[in-house]
Amino acid sequence: MAHKKFVKGMKAGKKVAKVQKNVKKIVEFYYMTPENTNVKELSACLTAVPEDMVEVWTELDLMEVVMENDSLIFQNARECFVDPLDLEFIREHQFKTIYQISYDEKDTFAVRRVMEQILGAKGGMVCADTDDFEPAYTLETIDKLCDYR
Repeated sequence: MAHKKFVKGMKAGKKVAKVQKNVKKIVEFYYMTPENTNVKELSACLTAVPEDMVEVWTELDLMEVVMENDSLIFQNARECFVDPLDLEFIREHQFKTIYQISYDEKDTFAVRRVMEQILGAKGGMVCADTDDFEPAYTLETIDKLCDYR
């Protein structure tokens, strides 16, 4: 009977295949609008995705839109802004409602369609999570939305 050689707990001559993880890259922006609105009203704007792919938690002012790779999340972020320069930007643009949005970078095309519908109905802009909120996207430029990093 032939004996197999072992190398560090493996039989010699066998190759170990590496398992490739599906690494998600979550991108974050802010959706800001001069309208007083909430996630229930935002969800009513959506026709780009089936209704059963949208979940709304009104008491949390949170909305989840299921995408192909992950979810597009809208979370109220108005109270996150305390820096005087941020508050000046918000006052200057007369923003009344602010949501942090996050999604998997691979879902960018579908996110553009969703944001196009929301911007068309509620106005405002999608702003980067940077010191100067740039780049910023409006209804006219939302097709350029991408990962800016």
